[in-house]
Amino acid sequence: MQNCQQIVELVSQEIDRKLPWKIHLEVKMHLLMCKNCHRYAKQVQFMHSELSNIEQNLNAISLSTEAKERIQQSLQLAQTKKTS
Repeated sequence: MQNCQQIVELVSQEIDRKLPWKIHLEVKMHLLMCKNCHRYAKQVQFMHSELSNIEQNLNAISLSTEAKERIQQSLQLAQTKKTS
């Protein structure tokens, strides 16, 4: 059984890639029993969803081209750091 620190890491990894079914099941079981990890997982999912929406709708926002490019570079840098 995974501990909370390991679950936090796995929840973050699961956003970027599909976990093996056994690990996925362990995470889900832990989230059913641990309200703190469950809350963390919900927050991570919410942030990922909102950031994805911002990135997808970036062209619809009326900002200067320079501002859009800075935002896009920041998002790409954050994504690069997350996968390293």
